[in-house]
Amino acid sequence: MKKILFSLLVSLVLASSAGAQNMLGVSSSPYGGTQSLYLNPAFAADSRHSFYLNGLAGNAHISNNYVRYQAPFSLFQLATGRVPAQYKRPDGSVEFRTEYTGEILDGKAKSGTAWTDLRGPSALFRLGDRAALGLTTRLRSSAQFSNASEEILSVFRAGLENDALYNIPNRNNQFSTHTTTYAEAGLTLAATLLDDGYQRLSFGATVKRLQGLTSGFLINRGLDYRIVLNSNNINDAYLQIDQVNAELGYSTYLGDRGRSVTLRQLFDANNPGKGWGADVGFSYQMLDEEDPTRYRFRLGAALTDLGSIRYQSSQYIQRYSIRETARRLDEDDFRDVRDIDDAARVLRDQLTDESQNLRAYSSGLPAALSLNADFQMTGDLYLTATYLRDLRGKNAIAMHQPTLLAITPRLETGALGVAIPLLYLNRTFTAGASFRLGPVFVGTDNLIGLIASSGNALQPRGADVYAGLNIAGLRRKP
Repeated sequence: MKKILFSLLVSLVLASSAGAQNMLGVSSSPYGGTQSLYLNPAFAADSRHSFYLNGLAGNAHISNNYVRYQAPFSLFQLATGRVPAQYKRPDGSVEFRTEYTGEILDGKAKSGTAWTDLRGPSALFRLGDRAALGLTTRLRSSAQFSNASEEILSVFRAGLENDALYNIPNRNNQFSTHTTTYAEAGLTLAATLLDDGYQRLSFGATVKRLQGLTSGFLINRGLDYRIVLNSNNINDAYLQIDQVNAELGYSTYLGDRGRSVTLRQLFDANNPGKGWGADVGFSYQMLDEEDPTRYRFRLGAALTDLGSIRYQSSQYIQRYSIRETARRLDEDDFRDVRDIDDAARVLRDQLTDESQNLRAYSSGLPAALSLNADFQMTGDLYLTATYLRDLRGKNAIAMHQPTLLAITPRLETGALGVAIPLLYLNRTFTAGASFRLGPVFVGTDNLIGLIASSGNALQPRGADVYAGLNIAGLRRKP
């Protein structure tokens, strides 16, 4: 049971294949092209490119405030399959031990995010001097938990075999988990509303068509439980649920049909989820008097990822309200569990009645408030402040944008860009770096997480990496 529960926890906290849209070293730049549209669609009108064609860009992100990573190999080695042989099992899989993470116990609710963001062919074009048009495609996948108590997470991490947790009543535990994979196609229109040569005010909006491939959630509004030693087997324990109030839902579309996420799958009319999304934003610039294609400072405000995906199918969608008392979960129930989907089926079988299946639910996008301020310090040196605020409620059936504050010094020229994002995320500070040279950019919003392991005494709470390839042309100076 210990290995089963812990592997599920690791899959939510540390597995990058499980969505961030930040790419802070690139997205806040006027040379960011289509990457900037996800931060604020009004930035399309501020672009310094006459056109921008994104070939492919991707981001993988992990963050949490429950455990620190302290394994003898780095997260980069774990993600790329380069873990040394001495830390693997005979079958070649990584033996991820409990001591490879250290708990952060401060009495506060915990959250964690693992996501990937793959941005396919996209384009941004100028429409004269006062407007721009953007076309974007994207595939996002995420796994998150939020508002979780330290007590319930310790059960997942240490397992039911930890006798220090036996017979201790835990009341009113709450937490939410959410997983999703979906594709989107977006249309962005941005226009300059005011331009008198000294200042410029722009507005932008993006409309997104969404295709939901798979999704799942467990919203626990109240759980009373105890870990009880099995009187018939002193080496066994079980979870005694005294009372639970929760919502459970998930899609079986890919699993039941034996399908994986492929390009063809993204355009399958039979996908169980469909929906619409939107971004809206404004930007204000104080222009450089000598070169009005540049600014002294720029302020931006936007609402991003408004909308949701409706999952509905009599065959592939499961949705239950759980109101139960005096239920028991033991090791045998989880013996065949290998992933989150298996765990959802166990909860369905043990805690629900099939006749109560509602067969439909809506999964929200990670709605957020996006504020940005970019100042020209001197010449080609800029300083950017970015604030992203999660707008979803703690019990919402939705993805969440982790709230963050970032300060990013940047060196920007037409062909070269260097940025050092400094972030406050999940109640800790971290630093990143990005480099842009012509059509290529690479970067990270958490450099320490990529290189740290127990060998160098660094214990990060996550990691982040992104890269992209594009073709672009600069605007001519008037």
